[in-house]
Amino acid sequence: MTARPRVVILRTHFVGWQCRLRAAAMRRLGGRPTPAMRPRVPSPAGTARTPAVTTLLMRRDPAAAAAGFRHLARRTHDPRARREAALALLAERYYQPAREFGDLLTASFAAASPLADALASAATCRLAFAQDGQRYDLPCAVARLRADDPHWQATYWHNALFNHSLPPDIQVLSFAPRWLDATADPAPDARTPNGKRGVQNLR
Repeated sequence: MTARPRVVILRTHFVGWQCRLRAAAMRRLGGRPTPAMRPRVPSPAGTARTPAVTTLLMRRDPAAAAAGFRHLARRTHDPRARREAALALLAERYYQPAREFGDLLTASFAAASPLADALASAATCRLAFAQDGQRYDLPCAVARLRADDPHWQATYWHNALFNHSLPPDIQVLSFAPRWLDATADPAPDARTPNGKRGVQNLR
């Protein structure tokens, strides 16, 4: 298999796997992040720099996603109603179809987070995902986002739906996978292009 088809299959499978697991977590776990949503960030020596980082998978149109999340957040000041509205959206239609999503991931951190500063300074890291027998190891380019970036806005307003006291000065980092150097175990193939395994063990 040449590099380009391998990259396309790997990326397509990962995005489909992420969308399925994230939608299932919203339906069955009330939005609680699962291991596939919280990759480890191993150090170059192979030891864990941090237990896990909660990530979001970005849509291809982050500005539209941000506008939708912001509308829900501002529609009510009741944290419970806000959360229920968010779960209804994210569980039913947000993650479908998977082709509406790119492969960019984001994560939010406190304003003074040493981990965020270290990752942004290094400008590169690995994200190690694992759930239900599927693993992905993704080398990523890391960037600190400005508050006016649509990906920052989508991340902030998504998280504000679940945390009504989220401060406005959070840091948001983006993680852009380098697919030529990425690995998966087991490796996907053309028969499972949309990440259809990996949701059976959610309760």
